Amino acid sequence: MPALQVRDFPDDLYEQLKSYAASQHRSIAQQTIVAVEEMLAAQNTSHYWDGGTLHRVASRPRYLDFDTEAQRAERIKKRKELFAEIHALPKIELPDDFPSVAELVRQGREERGRELDERMERTMLDFKVGRVVGA
Repeated sequence: MPALQVRDFPDDLYEQLKSYAASQHRSIAQQTIVAVEEMLAAQNTSHYWDGGTLHRVASRPRYLDFDTEAQRAERIKKRKELFAEIHALPKIELPDDFPSVAELVRQGREERGRELDERMERTMLDFKVGRVVGA
């Protein structure tokens, strides 16, 4: 499936999209798809004016949502419960000298690199002495 990247997207418009997507219980990507589909469908649909409101005859969207209303409501309920549990967790105060996320990632990568180097050395040693598994 193709990806879409929009450069120089206005911050205020992005925040409005993000807020509206959340109100519809959709991700920003899902809401963007729905918005584009609605815009494209509008050019191919019938319209009528009743004197006070412009009505558009609904068309079937290309974005299919396989959830029933009950499944969607249950998913929304679970999500709200999960967020409530998260917000109820005690807040953790980190010391000022606590490493940054980038530092923690770097340390993790270095540790993983050392582990891989040690495994490689053991494998090479096993190979040299003829203890290769499956040989």
